[in-house]
Amino acid sequence: MDKKISPNVTLQEAIKSQTATRLGLANTPGSVELENMKRIANAIFEPVRRDVAHGKPLAITSFYRSWDVNAAVGGSVCSQHSRGEAMDIDADIHGGCTNRQVFDYIRRNLKFDQLIWEFGSGASPDWVHVSLKASGNRRQVLRSVRRGDKTMYEKL
Repeated sequence: MDKKISPNVTLQEAIKSQTATRLGLANTPGSVELENMKRIANAIFEPVRRDVAHGKPLAITSFYRSWDVNAAVGGSVCSQHSRGEAMDIDADIHGGCTNRQVFDYIRRNLKFDQLIWEFGSGASPDWVHVSLKASGNRRQVLRSVRRGDKTMYEKL
């Protein structure tokens, strides 16, 4: 049985990475990263699943990334994914709710460090990036947009 980091998130799904598997990279969090992962899973994922998806599954498309995995996927050198403080949620995969509903709920109801409307349209993001730190959360709300071959972030 998979070890759970929250009632509906297993450690196995939190560290799953096709890039790590393909390249043979380790993707195992240390104790600090694991505590961060438990914090965000319980404080953000679980309320969203309960209150927005009404108990139906939500897809976590990216959660923990070791520094090597993060570099391989082209992630930021200061990525909160590598500290276990960030997750990407895609509600559209299972259809219990929309990414827009997830984004709006987190923004209105939960403590967070960063909340990013990832690409998509004016109606809904393609996925929702959210991070949570143990302290010093900024409540920064951004939208990612592509400009040529670059990703830019605009304040919302």
